[in-house]
Amino acid sequence: MCDQKLSGPEKHELRQWYVNIFNDMGSDWEAIVEMRDTEKETSFIEGRLSKRGLVLDLCCGTGRHSISLRKKGWNVIGMDLSKNLLAIAQTRMNQAEMKFPIVMADMRYFPFRDGVFGAIINMFTSFGYLPSESGDLKCLQEVSRTLRNSGKFLLDLANWDHIVRNFRERDWAEFRPYYLLEKRSLDLKNSKLISHWTLIRKGTGETISIVHEVRLYTLNKIHQLLGKTGLIIVQVSGGYESQEFDLEASRMITLAQKHQKKLLTTNA
Repeated sequence: MCDQKLSGPEKHELRQWYVNIFNDMGSDWEAIVEMRDTEKETSFIEGRLSKRGLVLDLCCGTGRHSISLRKKGWNVIGMDLSKNLLAIAQTRMNQAEMKFPIVMADMRYFPFRDGVFGAIINMFTSFGYLPSESGDLKCLQEVSRTLRNSGKFLLDLANWDHIVRNFRERDWAEFRPYYLLEKRSLDLKNSKLISHWTLIRKGTGETISIVHEVRLYTLNKIHQLLGKTGLIIVQVSGGYESQEFDLEASRMITLAQKHQKKLLTTNA
């Protein structure tokens, strides 16, 4: 396992915002995920997946889910494209006195052999940042390729229908080192949520501006994309407490299983 080398169009994309935003934010992004209830999310994962086999934490970021699962005895590998977030993950691993592989790679090009994982997780809306839907499909193809037959894929997304029905143009939040002001817009044609973030640092008043955008999916659309790669949805939840999924659910957490190909046999 090694860092993924990019060439051609993918190499050009290294200059695009979605590659650099999490590198640039670094510890500022860590402050956001620190506010999440990682234990609740980990318990949800444990209730959906088997502890047996190797699990990939796809877009692992600061490693919070990987570390939590590893503490519970799971065999995990973390993968992310952000060098700075992986450095934070390494520090957190050291602090927890544990060690497991973390790999820097593009989510369209997994540096792993076919059928190596029993399960793959992708948590906290880490899917939909690539420039095109075809890139998202390429990622799902890699998920399917590296899952063993009957392996499972847990995909945790914000619910697009909920966002549209309850859209708020402006909002703000407080995190440990800063205040976050957010101005949102919806690109309905491309199913994108575009946010202009202004970070105001406590104490100094320094401001930082960031543009964040993510493509979100309806259940029908993600069902279609998963189906193209041989991944069949077996369960959908509306939140980490196993809420029923509907249009008002804030999350859309799909559990998909890799379809096991059946060999046709004939009698001689």
